[in-house]
Amino acid sequence: MNDTLISHGTPADKARIVAYEMARNSLEGTYTHGINRFARLVRSVDSGTIVPSAEPELVASCGAMSRYEGHMGFGIINAIFAMDRAIDLASEHGIGLVSLAHSNHWLRAATYGYRALERGCAAICFTNTTNNMPAWGATDSRLGNNPFVMAFPRKNGQHMIVDSAMSQFSYGALEVARLAGKQMSVAAGFDKNGNITTDPSAVLETRRPLSAGYWKGAAMSFMIDIFSSCLSGGFPVADIAEQKEESALSQVFIAIDYRKIVGEDEADRIAERAIEYLKGSTKAEGTKEIVYPGERMMRVREENLREGIPVDERVWSEILSL
Repeated sequence: MNDTLISHGTPADKARIVAYEMARNSLEGTYTHGINRFARLVRSVDSGTIVPSAEPELVASCGAMSRYEGHMGFGIINAIFAMDRAIDLASEHGIGLVSLAHSNHWLRAATYGYRALERGCAAICFTNTTNNMPAWGATDSRLGNNPFVMAFPRKNGQHMIVDSAMSQFSYGALEVARLAGKQMSVAAGFDKNGNITTDPSAVLETRRPLSAGYWKGAAMSFMIDIFSSCLSGGFPVADIAEQKEESALSQVFIAIDYRKIVGEDEADRIAERAIEYLKGSTKAEGTKEIVYPGERMMRVREENLREGIPVDERVWSEILSL
C-alpha cells in the first residue's frame, strides 16, 4: 500500500502513515475502513478529491481551543495532527479542543480515540459526513451518519472506547455483509418499497439506513453536524452533499487530561468497579459473555496477529490492479 500511494503522488512520509493506519484498522477488525477501502482512497487521490501534499493550517485559537483549515488533505493525516494538537493543549490546560474544516474521510474514527489513550488522555471526537441517512420520518437522506467516539484509558492498557456511527449499521458494515452474502443481524434500513429490511444490498441501493435509536440517532446526527461545522467554520452536511465525492468534512477533536483534577488511581478504581458491575449482568439466552466497549477489538487484534488478517479476494484483486 505504501508503494502504491507513492506511485500515485503521495509524499513518502504521508504514504507511510496512511498505509500503516489502514493496515492497522484491518488488523484490529475494522476491515471496512482498512484494506477494504484502500482502492477507493487511491481513486480519490487520482480524482483530486484528496490533495496528498496538503498540510493543516491554523486559522484561529483561543486558550485551549484551536481551529484549522484542512486544505482537502488526507483525512488520516489531518486527523492525527488535530488529535495530537488537542492532546498538547490538554497537557497545558487540562482540556484541548481542535476543530478542522475541509478535510477528507478520517477512516476508522476510533484511531483518534486510541491516539489520546496512548498518551493517557480521555477523548471525544466526531465528524460529519455526506448526506447518507434520512431524518426520522423522511424518505430522502439529508443527514449524515456522523461517527462519534468516546475513549477513556485504563492503567492496564485494556482501554474503554466506543466508535459509533449514528446509523444502526455503518455503510462499511453493510458493504462487508453484502460482500459476504449475509443479512444484517437486526433491521438495517428500508428497501425500495419502503419496507424495513435486513438486506444490506437493499439498504445500500436506497441509501435509507435506520438511524440508531430511531429519532434519537437522527437528532444526535443533526447536532453532531451543527457542532462539527459551526466550531470549525466548515461545511455542514447540506454543503458536503453538493460535492462530487464525500469530501470537505468538518471534524472536532477533544482531549481531556483528567489526571489534573482526578487522580489516575482513583479514576481507574471507579472504572474497574463499573466494568465489574457491567460484567455481572444476567445473560440473556444465547449470550456467552457481556463485554465493555473496546474489549472485542483487543481480541480480534490478537487473533489476526496469530492467524493473519482476513481479506476478501475481490478486494485484494482490486488493490493489486492499482
